[in-house]
Amino acid sequence: MKFTVSKSALAVAIAASPMVANAVVLEDYLVANSSYEEAYLDAQFNAGDGPQNEQIDYDFSLNSQFSKTFSTLPRSWSYTLGASAEANQLAVVPTRTLVDATGAPVLDANGQPQTENLPDSSDNWTVEAEGTIDTYFINSQYPQAFWFGQGRFAHDDAAPDDDISATLGIGYGRVYNATPLAKVIRIVEELNVEGILTGPIPDSVALEVAEIIDREDEFKSKFGADQYRRDYYAAIESALARSGAVRDGKLGALGALTVDEILEEEPISVRKHGWVVRLGAGFQASELGGLADNDPKLLLQWEYAKPYGYKGQFINLLTYEPVFGDETTQAIRNQMSYSHELSDRVDWVNTWSASISDGVEDTGADKETVTHLLSSSYRYHLNNRLDYTATLSLSQTDVTTTPTNPAEPDGDADPTIKFNMGFKYRLK
Repeated sequence: MKFTVSKSALAVAIAASPMVANAVVLEDYLVANSSYEEAYLDAQFNAGDGPQNEQIDYDFSLNSQFSKTFSTLPRSWSYTLGASAEANQLAVVPTRTLVDATGAPVLDANGQPQTENLPDSSDNWTVEAEGTIDTYFINSQYPQAFWFGQGRFAHDDAAPDDDISATLGIGYGRVYNATPLAKVIRIVEELNVEGILTGPIPDSVALEVAEIIDREDEFKSKFGADQYRRDYYAAIESALARSGAVRDGKLGALGALTVDEILEEEPISVRKHGWVVRLGAGFQASELGGLADNDPKLLLQWEYAKPYGYKGQFINLLTYEPVFGDETTQAIRNQMSYSHELSDRVDWVNTWSASISDGVEDTGADKETVTHLLSSSYRYHLNNRLDYTATLSLSQTDVTTTPTNPAEPDGDADPTIKFNMGFKYRLK
């Protein structure tokens, strides 16, 4: 009985306390005029030596990426720029036993098998750029329909050719950026904790404040990057005050500092919702495997995004591209991610990237490549710029050539498991 009474009392207390924006959900934010950008730089270096080592072993990796999405009612465009570099050296120089035409070991003057040294180090670097523009038929019977243009360039120093392509086509659907509303929900939660709110914030007010936050660039342009915060925060305060739930009708110094800390010091990962389907045709000037040469191609793409509550975010991008050259090559790529906000400072990010490519090489052999990369990361935001990350990843690549090419054996199908800890610097 005592447990039942206590549980009921707790439920009544929660119901009576100022809560976050009634029943507002991130999918309620349907503002087309929005923008967001992300940029980061992370590097990792490991080195070691020991009595059994012939030399110092090390591995180094550097990754950087910048992505931006800008959306208006008639047009939405996004682009991504990325670069990476890696280098490694083994502790022990690998060797291989020499064999003759019959497969028997080649012996030296002492009757011992002869060996040759294999490469003990490797390095590689990549750059890529990709962009998409969707132009909507807003004055038509189908305002969610659009035509689009898409282009891609990628260079991999270890690949035989660059990846260069362009596509035009039509599509349907829209993905909305709901990150401003996620920021409002966090603001309301913190103001409630600080005792600045006396009641719940109506959904309409939460959505209005989200639109103001979404217009930050407009405030910067109007009032200047150094002076805009006064008017920016005043607009947020005024909108919240109209709910009648702000104590004394003003945020005060504590409330203003709370808003500033959330918007400026606490990074919030992107929240978005909706779906888009694209169907287009274009040309593949070249591709990394060297199998395409100014060939026509088709593109089928599906993008889907859904928040789960206020803390979770699921995003999936599926792409199918057949290229029609002397022989048809096909590529299927799927990028999936789920992130969960464990706290204001901690995110748990899970990703799965998979690709399947099938094509015919110059020798006439059919080559199929299947790759998977699964990772799970713990990210602690030390501040608005610097993150501590711990990542467990599993990667696997299967290469199957039919008929088998002895000079280029198929890839090892064994998975590779890695655990890395390091720091990621947020440029934006």
